[in-house]
Amino acid sequence: MYRHLQIFITIALLLSSQAIHAQQPLNLDFETISLEGPARPWGWTYYQMAPHAEAGMDSTVAYSGKYSFRITGKETPDAATAHAFNYWIDPWALKGKQLELKGRLRTEALNGQAFITLETWGEAGKLGADTMNINPTPKDPINKNWTSFSLEIKVDSSAYTLSLTVGLAGAGTAWFDAFALSADGVRMDEVPVAPEFSTAQMDWLGQQAAPLKRVDATPKGAQPDYSDLAAFRRISGSAQLIALGESTHGTSEFFRIKHRLLEYAVKEMGVSVFAVEANQLAVEQINRYVLFGEGDARTAIKVMFKVWNTEEMLALIEWLRAFNLENPERKVEFVGFDMQDPQLPIDSLLAFLAGYAPELLPPIDSLLSPYREAWRQQYYPAGPDSVRQNWADHANQAWQLVSTQKEAWLRQAKHHSEKKRVEWAIQNARVIRQAARSALAQDIASRDEAMAENIGWLMAQRPPGTRMVIWAHDSHISRVEGPDPLYNYFLGESMGGHLAKKYGHNYCAFGLSTYKGSYSATLSFKSRDMAQVEAFPSPAGSLDEALHRIALKNGAPGVLLDLQSGHTQPWLLEPRPVRTIGYMASDYSYEAKIAIPYQFDGLIFIDETSYSRVIE
Repeated sequence: MYRHLQIFITIALLLSSQAIHAQQPLNLDFETISLEGPARPWGWTYYQMAPHAEAGMDSTVAYSGKYSFRITGKETPDAATAHAFNYWIDPWALKGKQLELKGRLRTEALNGQAFITLETWGEAGKLGADTMNINPTPKDPINKNWTSFSLEIKVDSSAYTLSLTVGLAGAGTAWFDAFALSADGVRMDEVPVAPEFSTAQMDWLGQQAAPLKRVDATPKGAQPDYSDLAAFRRISGSAQLIALGESTHGTSEFFRIKHRLLEYAVKEMGVSVFAVEANQLAVEQINRYVLFGEGDARTAIKVMFKVWNTEEMLALIEWLRAFNLENPERKVEFVGFDMQDPQLPIDSLLAFLAGYAPELLPPIDSLLSPYREAWRQQYYPAGPDSVRQNWADHANQAWQLVSTQKEAWLRQAKHHSEKKRVEWAIQNARVIRQAARSALAQDIASRDEAMAENIGWLMAQRPPGTRMVIWAHDSHISRVEGPDPLYNYFLGESMGGHLAKKYGHNYCAFGLSTYKGSYSATLSFKSRDMAQVEAFPSPAGSLDEALHRIALKNGAPGVLLDLQSGHTQPWLLEPRPVRTIGYMASDYSYEAKIAIPYQFDGLIFIDETSYSRVIE
C-alpha cells in the first residue's frame, strides 16, 4: 500500500505541473519514476528483455539530479542479448526540425556494448538514425567518469515515430543520465502532439454531443430516467450487434455507464444477449447463474479475466439475475466470445466424445493432450516454432475429425438439448483450433478474427432478429474502416472490423474514453496483481481534451458524441492521439494516433473517472 501511495504522490506531482492544455512530457533526465515504481523511469518502456539483465533507477550514482537510469547484465552464455528501453516521442510538432540529443553515460566492468539510439520511422521504414556506442577498452575496463554524447537527426515530414532507445548488450553496468532534447536549438521539455481544435470545430463537436445526466444505472426501486440516452438509441438504430468499448479495462465509470446502457437496451431496445471479452465456455457458468440461479455470482465471476473480477461487474451480473427473475418470459443471457484458454473446451469435447462418439475419443485425445498438458503446466505456454506448429496442426486435425460428423450427429439428436450439445461440441473444437492458431501466430489479428467468428456463432444459435450488447476494449470493437491502416486500431485487423464487414449497419460500435482520473491495472507485464494508478490527463489536440471542455461547459459528468456525420468533417478524420490501456498500466498512454470517425459510430465520454473495485 505504501508503495502505491508513493506512486500516486509522484504522478500527482507530475500532473499538477502540467498546463491545463497538457502536452507529452519528456522525462529525459530520468527524475520521475514510472507507475511501475523505480524499476524504470516514467515514460520509458521495455523494448527488449534479456533474462540475464536487470534495470532500475539509481539514486547512488547520478550525474545530476536525484536519479540516473541503470542497466546491469550478468556474465552468462547468452549475455550478448540486449536489454533495452525505449522512449516514444510524438514527432508532430518536430517535423522538419533539426534535433540534438545530449546526455551522459557511464559504464563499469563492461564486457559488451552500451548504446543510445535516436531514430525516426515512417511508412517506408527507418528514415534516419544516429547512435552512440560504448565498448570496453583494455586500459579502462572500469570507467568511473561520465562520458558526454551528442546525437543529431533531422525529422522528416513523413515521420510518424521519433524513438529514443538506451540499452546494454553484454555484461557489466551502464548508467544513463542528464539527457536533453533540443529542436532547432530550443530545448524541449514537452512536445505538442496535435493541432488544437478551432472555435468552429469546437462548436460542431458541441452540437453533436449530448450531455449525460448520470453514470450509474437506476437504483433499485427508483423510477428510471433514460431521457439523456436518446442519442444512444438513435445512433444504434436497428443494429443487432451494439458494441461498447473502453479505453482502459479498469475504469469504474466505464463499467457503470455500460451497466446503465445495458439496462436501457434490455428494457427499451429489445436486447436479450450480453456478450463479454472472456473465454466462451467458461462464461457459461455465469450464464447458468443469471438464467437459472445456479451457484452464486461471486464464485461464477472468477471464471473471467481478473480485470472483470470487480464489484461493478458483480453488480451488473446481479442485476441481470434480478431482471430474469422478474421477466421469465424474456430472459437476458450472459455469454463470452474469447478463445485464449483451450483447457475447458478440450475437457468438454473429450467428455462429449466419450458418450457420443467413443471411437473418436482415443485419436482426438492423443492429438490434443500435448497442448492441454502445456497449458496445465504454464498459463499461456510458450514453445519453439516447431512445438507451436504441432499444436496448431493437431488442433486442426481434431477439428476436421469432429466437424465432418456435425450433420450426422445433428440428425441423430432427438431433442433440442441434444442438438445443443452437438453444437457446443463442434464449437469447442473450433475454439481449440483458434487458440492453437493464435499461439502459433503470436499476434493480435488471429485472436480478433476468432472472437468475431465466435460472435457469429453465438448469433447463429439464436432466433433471427436477436439483439446483443458486446463488451470489449475500444481496439477490439473498432470498425477500422479508415483508408490508411496505420491510423486504424490493429492496422485494420480488429474484431469489430470483421463484424462490420459481415453485418454492415447491423453492427454499431461505441468507444469509451475519459479526460483524467484513475484506473485498475497490473503495474508490469510480469505481475498479475492489480493496482490503482493515475490516468494521465488528455493532451491538447486529442478528442478527449475537447470533450472535457464540452462536458465542463454543460456541467455534465460526460457526453455522448454522435460520430455518424464525422465523415463529412475532414478535420475530424485526421489522426488524433487516443488513450489505449489494456491489462497493464501505461504512464502516458496516448502513443497511438487514430482516425476516430472511422472506428466508432459514437463515443461515450466520462470526464473524470476512478479505478474499478477489484474483488480479492
